[in-house]
Amino acid sequence: MSKGFISVAASGVAITTGAASAVAAIPNDASGNRARRVRLQALATCYVRPGFAGTTCTTGDLLLTPYEAVLLDVTPFTHIAHLQQTAGAVFVMTPVEG
Repeated sequence: MSKGFISVAASGVAITTGAASAVAAIPNDASGNRARRVRLQALATCYVRPGFAGTTCTTGDLLLTPYEAVLLDVTPFTHIAHLQQTAGAVFVMTPVEG
């Protein structure tokens, strides 16, 4: 990831948030390994938190606002916990190469 560019060579996943915290596995990159970096983009406001299978997301975690993209280094993590803000939201988690 040099000079501000990202490379996307594997498909991401669309995740629907709900009123209770839930987790989604971090997708694999193009080499078939768990991605070390992901791009998250929400279609409606929601909260996310990198972690593990039992991680819980709260309203104090990272807020994704509509159409905002966030790049995260998730190297030590296996899952992203998520929670809706006021209504169910969809966010897309895409593995980023490099």
